[in-house]
Amino acid sequence: MSQESSGKDTALPCSCEEAVERMYEFLDGELTPEVDEQIRRHLEVCARCHPAFEYERVFLRFLEQRCVIEKAPPELRRRLLDALLEEEAARWQT
Repeated sequence: MSQESSGKDTALPCSCEEAVERMYEFLDGELTPEVDEQIRRHLEVCARCHPAFEYERVFLRFLEQRCVIEKAPPELRRRLLDALLEEEAARWQT
């Protein structure tokens, strides 16, 4: 692979630096279709960047799965709301 004077690898659609700068935007699907495609093509051929992106992708999916918010059962929510309303009413009485 040849290097231009700018440090960009001419065989890749974008440089490793450009790809890494856009990693989280790429993983979150926030890039334009053109830039997204450049990153995808870069990852197809770059043995250095692909593992880093894959690690971050798996880590982010793991976090998403672990951070699922579960709602409290209706009875618990009712008791909490009642307790908060009682506390607020007591404040107004003093």
